[in-house]
Amino acid sequence: KWGKKMVENIIKQMTLKEKVGQLNQHLYGWQCYQKVGDHYELTDLFKKHVKEYGGVGAIYGIMRADAWSQIDEHNGITRQESYQVIQMIQDYIKKHSRFQIPALITEECVHGHMALQSPVYPTQLAMGMTWNPLLMEKIAQNVSQELAAKGGNLALFTGFDVLRDPRWGRSEECFSEDAYLTSQMIQSAVQGFEKDQNGVSVVVKHLCAQGACEGGHNSDAAKIGPRELRDIHLPPVKAAVKAGARAVMAAYNEIDGIPCHIHKNLLHHILRKEYGFDGIVMADGCALDRLLLLNDNPLQMGSLALKAGVDLSLWDQVYTKLDEAVKQGYVTEEELDIAVERILRLKEKLGLFEPSQNIPLPQCDELLLQSARECQVLLKNDDHILPLKKTQKIAVIGPNAHHYLHQLGDYTAYQNPQDIVTVYQGICKKASQVSYALGCTTRKKQFENLDETLKIAKDADIVVLVLGGNSTRLYQNAFENNGALRIQDENEMNCGENIDLASLELEGYQNQLLKEIHRVNPNIVTVLIQGRVHVINDVMRYSQAVVASFYPGSRGGDGIADVLFGDYNPSGHLSVSIPRHVGALPCYYNHKHNGAQKDYIDLPSGPLLPFGYGLSYTTFEYQNISLPQKISIQELKEKGLTITLDVHNTGQRDGEDVVQIYIKHLQSSIVSRVLELKGFQKVHVPHHAVQTVSITLSYDDLAIWNIDMEHIVETGRLAVCVGQDSQNYKEYSVCIEESC
Repeated sequence: KWGKKMVENIIKQMTLKEKVGQLNQHLYGWQCYQKVGDHYELTDLFKKHVKEYGGVGAIYGIMRADAWSQIDEHNGITRQESYQVIQMIQDYIKKHSRFQIPALITEECVHGHMALQSPVYPTQLAMGMTWNPLLMEKIAQNVSQELAAKGGNLALFTGFDVLRDPRWGRSEECFSEDAYLTSQMIQSAVQGFEKDQNGVSVVVKHLCAQGACEGGHNSDAAKIGPRELRDIHLPPVKAAVKAGARAVMAAYNEIDGIPCHIHKNLLHHILRKEYGFDGIVMADGCALDRLLLLNDNPLQMGSLALKAGVDLSLWDQVYTKLDEAVKQGYVTEEELDIAVERILRLKEKLGLFEPSQNIPLPQCDELLLQSARECQVLLKNDDHILPLKKTQKIAVIGPNAHHYLHQLGDYTAYQNPQDIVTVYQGICKKASQVSYALGCTTRKKQFENLDETLKIAKDADIVVLVLGGNSTRLYQNAFENNGALRIQDENEMNCGENIDLASLELEGYQNQLLKEIHRVNPNIVTVLIQGRVHVINDVMRYSQAVVASFYPGSRGGDGIADVLFGDYNPSGHLSVSIPRHVGALPCYYNHKHNGAQKDYIDLPSGPLLPFGYGLSYTTFEYQNISLPQKISIQELKEKGLTITLDVHNTGQRDGEDVVQIYIKHLQSSIVSRVLELKGFQKVHVPHHAVQTVSITLSYDDLAIWNIDMEHIVETGRLAVCVGQDSQNYKEYSVCIEESC
């Protein structure tokens, strides 16, 4: 039976080549099989790889189906046949491994499993707008069940990246610009993935600070110091480890000159020693080969990564040469054995050495709809134009109104159009008098049948104009060897990996289309479907109502329609500040308070719309706010600082509100931030009813990395701010004393 002694005994018997095989994830998964008629066969390339290394450590993307892999419904693995194909691959590996060691099957599950017929959930940015960690946990659990039913083991999930520059194309993969909200969401996601103990674990990516990339350039340097790293980018990592994450992925970027893949302080001292992480560290795709830019000696660079703490490669050449690195003295076999043991122990914990069980595929429709509803953020609603009436004549116009792929994130598999509900389709389910026109595309500087579009708009009572961006990969696109898109001028895709923007204005003729329609019919409700926040000054000016939607998933059209018609009261709040101009970046709310002027003479100060902002069809008031005026360090450690309040729904509709708790350090040994989110709670309140909310801030919530880089709570005055967003709050003074 497999156990600690068995693992140790096997490692002692393994050859160098077999050990190196366990640390490699060299093959692209779709290279392992081919579909022949109505059945699947293993490829000679796969068999050769197994023979060379006497086994396989892990295989990425066997079930992946997208434009990069060139796998679709004709040559890919169906949802129902996934399990049998995975078992065929595993059986071959075990049969041709001296110790019958199966491979870890790793798959992209950024917002649903990236495979044929799998459901597509809202992106992380959209889920951040829900402020609902419990919903994130349910989705992660469902995705875990999906992967388990197919025979997969490791779900790659983005959760560490904190968005500090929305020009970055991978903004859609970030929950928020805020570390606390990001931490709460990733903690819940990890709990969801690990909940069923079903042979699936999550690989959380990317470690670390990728969201601070310079200039919004993908994979670029994170020019931050250790305190910024600790304040903003490491809290989600600590939260994921605390929640039980068994694997993490290193990031492409460097921090202060040190690439994350050879950053021993990050991967060993902080992650393992300080946080107590005992799982595996996976490299990002081809990232180890990128280390050759520092030094073209693959033996030396591979050894540095191994010593820093990277256990498992991804597609690179560097780690295939670790046996030679041992022979030439760059790294010891004992150091190699540490990584091998981590891989084998993870396989043991996930039950890979036990008989496999075929479990049923999960249902997902209710979760898809609930998440599509909750991620919608109402930004404007003049004259209560919303909710719409089902008797109104409605024109649905715009590049994102009826393109089934435009409401899905970058990590999306091939889709059948019938599995997606567009905004136009969702509205057609509600109203009988609905017309449609394209108007323009996402990026092209031209109108599409403008005269006909304006005629449709003029004849309507209401125009629902659906603008934004898209992360749609097409099969004619060109890609890098790690799957990132190569930039092409003719491509309509303007968000996703490698798709960074210099300007955040809506591209193409979208603003022009808005103004043309306003000229013939000012009753415009604009829906923004996008993978990042854009500069939307014109949208706010020329629209009577605005709904922000951040890639809401397969049932996005239903969720948006439910909000537009009032069948669901919008409850989303911004998890990212909306800037007035790209030149005003950064505009995240929690900047440092250092006395310097933050205004430009040619632009109003602050964001266009603040972090935490979101409207509803009802109104909420906070009353009976209670918290202590002073508290001792010891009391804070023992029971925390508790804030209670009553949330009154003073309107005519049931609704959900997000109570937000911020703090200000009024006395500190370091330059503090102007405001920091430290607690929140989403609460359902029926109309004219009251709900009592209690939120407790812990010692760690109030601690700072002081002048000596100690994480402690300092005595002195603190402001606790209770409100509905980062600009709309009531402030209360609390004195923290050594002893009261």
